[in-house]
Amino acid sequence: MKDRVSGALESYLEQIADLQKEFGAVRTSDLADRMGCKRSSVTSALQRLSEKGLINYQSYRPVTLTTEGEKTIAALSRYHRILADFLENILAFPEEFAQQEACRLEHRVSQCTIERMQVYCEFINQINCLNGSSACASFKNYMQKAKQKTG
Repeated sequence: MKDRVSGALESYLEQIADLQKEFGAVRTSDLADRMGCKRSSVTSALQRLSEKGLINYQSYRPVTLTTEGEKTIAALSRYHRILADFLENILAFPEEFAQQEACRLEHRVSQCTIERMQVYCEFINQINCLNGSSACASFKNYMQKAKQKTG
């Protein structure tokens, strides 16, 4: 992903991708309904996404992702997976919370930080394989004992 757009525009892009999968092309009204906002707000966001080359957009016509838009969606999905993996398997958060938190963080955390988190996950997995024990499982047990102490 070249230059990231704002978190709000990334959210629009994700919804466009979801609606495009579902319907083939996206109408402004469908996007407004999905986002829970006015059509004028959607139009403004679509214009900005179009200027960045992420969508094909013309007034009163269905919207579709460009190749660059599809690459951006793929990168966001990857970021989400890395964040969710880190939160669940390294920091021992429950899966549902890790997924929700990853949704919030994927738009705010830098690419550099996400890449470092992935490298750390790979490092921990490699150590676990070499040692035959799981640092992640040990941390989960530690967290459960700490929770029991605090009530």
